Amino acid sequence: MKLWTIIVAACVLLIADAPAAAHRYGWQVSLVGETGMWGGFREVSSGGPQDAWVVRAGLPPLRWNGVEWHGATGKAGPYLVRQAGQGVTWTFTDGPARVDVRRMTEGRWSRLPIEAESAHVTAAAATGADDCWAAGLRLSREGMTDGLWHWEGQAWRPVAAPLPISDLAAAPDGQVWALSSPGVSNLGYGGERAASILRWTDGEWLRTPIPAIALPEGGHLELNDLAMPYAGLGYAVGAITVGGAPLEAVVLRWDGAAWERLPHRPPATAYTHVTTDGGSGMWLAAARTGLPGALVRFVDGSWSQISVLPEGSTHAEVRGLANVPGTSQMWATVDAGGTSAVLTYR
Repeated sequence: MKLWTIIVAACVLLIADAPAAAHRYGWQVSLVGETGMWGGFREVSSGGPQDAWVVRAGLPPLRWNGVEWHGATGKAGPYLVRQAGQGVTWTFTDGPARVDVRRMTEGRWSRLPIEAESAHVTAAAATGADDCWAAGLRLSREGMTDGLWHWEGQAWRPVAAPLPISDLAAAPDGQVWALSSPGVSNLGYGGERAASILRWTDGEWLRTPIPAIALPEGGHLELNDLAMPYAGLGYAVGAITVGGAPLEAVVLRWDGAAWERLPHRPPATAYTHVTTDGGSGMWLAAARTGLPGALVRFVDGSWSQISVLPEGSTHAEVRGLANVPGTSQMWATVDAGGTSAVLTYR
């Protein structure tokens, strides 16, 4: 099994396949898996210190019980898991006639399918056991169309949106936000390809204005992830791209009244994930042209960068990032070719 190298500024720490229970601080390796086409670690989510999930490519997910990771057996499981606090979990699995949605509360699972044939959920956000949003795509005779559904305690209800929804996020006060950033492969309604941020307000989705950003010829603003850690504070991250390649990173911050762009703009970098650090800062995942992926922290106005890759490799990609609610602990998943790792921060 390969060692993993975690580089923080100029300090290098080599960690073998260490258990998460080791009494160390900073980023550590919790689990390593040698993977090929199947089994690679993808998204990670957490509902509390004794509850976290890691989605695996083509295999059932892994679950953290506070002591160790364990996996279910059988056929491939959900490709998307969302949690709304300790003990409330929503999972999404494709089916030919419907999306198989399951919700766990008080240790019991309920089946709550989205009755939409040939649909695939790409983003979801849950505020509790009786409130969940799901966005995705649906293949019909007319071709590929966008879908948005809302569970309000009794059934899934289709909801109209002015733009395709690419990501969803819920604030602690229950306010729900959405990104519309179609990217290269989906030009959106009417061919529009402008990134937008929307907020669910009084029963409809309304755009919130974002700063005007000068774009080079052939350039686009692409927003990849959205986090709303507190009422009145939020972040949206991505990059200015040209021909699909990142030109410079973009970080937008919501102050409760308006979005502003932060002056932090590293070149040839796209931020792919963002989440709270449990305090006043945030963690981000960076994809860097010609360099391995990195974890980046923003706290008290300062930025620091951590590069993570296995020994002997030159490429690593951060696939998932999650905060453990109520703490400063973090989870991250990293893929480097045939090797995947789950990292933990404390």
